[in-house]
Amino acid sequence: MDKQHKILVIEDEPGLRTTLAELLEINGYEVQTAKDGLDGFNAIIDYSPHLVICDINMPKMNGYEVLSTVNKRMSEELMPSFLFLTARVQLEDIKQGLKLGADDYILKPFVSTDLLASIEMRLKKRQTLLDYHGQGANQDSAHKPPAQQPTNEKIGLPVGEGIRYIKLTDVLKCEAERAYCNFYLTSGEKILVSKPMKEFEAQLEQSGFIRVHKSYIVNMECVETYVRGKGGYLVLTDGSSVAVSARKKEIVLAALGS
Repeated sequence: MDKQHKILVIEDEPGLRTTLAELLEINGYEVQTAKDGLDGFNAIIDYSPHLVICDINMPKMNGYEVLSTVNKRMSEELMPSFLFLTARVQLEDIKQGLKLGADDYILKPFVSTDLLASIEMRLKKRQTLLDYHGQGANQDSAHKPPAQQPTNEKIGLPVGEGIRYIKLTDVLKCEAERAYCNFYLTSGEKILVSKPMKEFEAQLEQSGFIRVHKSYIVNMECVETYVRGKGGYLVLTDGSSVAVSARKKEIVLAALGS
């Protein structure tokens, strides 16, 4: 990587804290550790990490209290990506984490490749957000406020020889189609875009969309009904339905307030 990413590990169990630090360092990350929630909060302020891996049940401050306190302290700054590390995830836990702005939950015992993949994805999304807001990759300390997103925020879609700008509130869903993707609008229009869906995922997820399936990102404001099943499916305001993958089910239900 061109610039070493900084990761903070907040974990009260010494053995796991050491294992995580060694795994991350071997994979090229700069790592700082903290032994409890209070120590972790102070490290976030002093160390300015790009990403935080945080246990939930800890002394002095639990993981939710850490993230809540960081939100208040950094309300005008770009937050680090935040991953919760926990032995179990209940629906209420997911709801609480999502409300606070957590990016993901990693279950213990974790698989190293899964953890590293999640970290890489979150760091890429964070950099995409930085680039999108024009703050530049040199904003290493994340101590400048991000650009404000207007309510009529638009997304640029490459079509033909130009770029078409669409209000995000007019987008129902995005559908992957190999190296391309389709944007479906509330007006009923379908736009074929000459880029893969992953190119738009970061911006969409910052604006109330969720990737509910490997092939779909959905505007949650356009969901009318959730139909139960192994993963279930969503019925959107245009009457179309979108399958929900089993591993995304709890996150979708939490976002819907179910």
